[in-house]
Amino acid sequence: MEINNNSTINYKGIFQTAISIKSILVAIIAICTIVSIIVAFMMPKIYQSTTLVQIKTTPPTPISTLGAAVGVDVSDNNSNNNSPETYIELMQSREVIQPIIDQMDISDEAKAKMSSDGFAKANLEITNTKKTNLITINAYGKTPEEAQMIAQSVPENLSQLLNKLNKEGSADSLKFLEEQVVEAKKTMETAENKLSAYQQEKKIYSPNDQVKAIIDSLNKYDNTIAQLQAEADGNNAKLSGVTAQLEQQNADLLKYNVSDNANIGNLREAIVNKQVELVGLEQRFTNEHPDVIRVKEELATLKSSLDNEIASAVNSQSVTLSPVQSNLLQQKLDAETKVAIDNASLEALKSKQVSAENTISTLSADSVEYVRLDREAKIASNVYTALVENYEQTKVQESKNIMDIQIVDAADLPNADMPVKPNKKIIVLLGFAIGIVIAIGYTLIIYTRREC
Repeated sequence: MEINNNSTINYKGIFQTAISIKSILVAIIAICTIVSIIVAFMMPKIYQSTTLVQIKTTPPTPISTLGAAVGVDVSDNNSNNNSPETYIELMQSREVIQPIIDQMDISDEAKAKMSSDGFAKANLEITNTKKTNLITINAYGKTPEEAQMIAQSVPENLSQLLNKLNKEGSADSLKFLEEQVVEAKKTMETAENKLSAYQQEKKIYSPNDQVKAIIDSLNKYDNTIAQLQAEADGNNAKLSGVTAQLEQQNADLLKYNVSDNANIGNLREAIVNKQVELVGLEQRFTNEHPDVIRVKEELATLKSSLDNEIASAVNSQSVTLSPVQSNLLQQKLDAETKVAIDNASLEALKSKQVSAENTISTLSADSVEYVRLDREAKIASNVYTALVENYEQTKVQESKNIMDIQIVDAADLPNADMPVKPNKKIIVLLGFAIGIVIAIGYTLIIYTRREC
């Protein structure tokens, strides 16, 4: 290109050069356009299938004024383990992706070369609408059926994975509780038979008011202690199962000691004190009494704050955790804390129970024996009832956990005549544009040579 002394471009000369080689320029543009058309029709068709799923998220725990009163910061600063990001990560995990690869209509050699990460990046686009619990899954395949299969399989495989994790987490607890229920039932039947036989022998069928008052007072302790013991046994079984799973995932995480967290320790102590206070109130008042209702609400608030603090402790770990490891670590800390609370509460209540038992010395020998047998029967019954309730709650919770993900819009079958890729119009226009650029460049080269 010639630039004169006034630094102006000789457009007329360039235009004349283009006219003189117009046949070549037309050929260049035509060849680029034809090549782009060939490429557009030779490229494999890619189809898109979309499914929309809804996930279950745990609502944030409100700030607890009661937690602040015991010197604990319980602000809601934890990132939810059931957050959309967790589900998105799990959707791209090997447990979810590998079964899809196995269903692909390709050779075994090609399947062996595929990685879960590579497949997810190439065939999936998973997005979460901000501030919602909705996740959109866009799946891409070489056929409409393949795209639909991938879009369907991702939530289905995720549900199976969640089901598997939940069952593994509760299997040990259910097995333990099932065995304990059988033993507790035998103990209860034996205690009831002894009480019935003593009643017939001594002709004591309706104890006097003094005996009734003592029995009622002791039964409140017995009932609470039985429930706490059943909870402690169940939490110990859960802790063993979760610890075993966590050891397989990342043994280093077992080193984290929940006792090192001062906030958790303060909340734990506050819960124990509140539980003991509640039993004392129940000795004097009914469940409808304002003080009983107030203490129960405060106890529930403390427990919610404790759950929040445990979640914060997990998220503060410096190590990088997978969603599965994070969930297991939170379950471990939760079980450890509950076991510690149960044991401390049991110790405190048993101490108060001993003081209450001293009132038995004012009764006659027959009444003392009757109280003893009646207590044994009621304790056995309470233990059995608590274990059955714990067992059923564990089963119900397992079923609820399976429903962590629900399909809102099922995967659609794309139209065979409407692939999302390649976009033929864009490719042809791009080829035409490239041809024009090459033609302009060729014109400038010829013009420069002629002017030299």
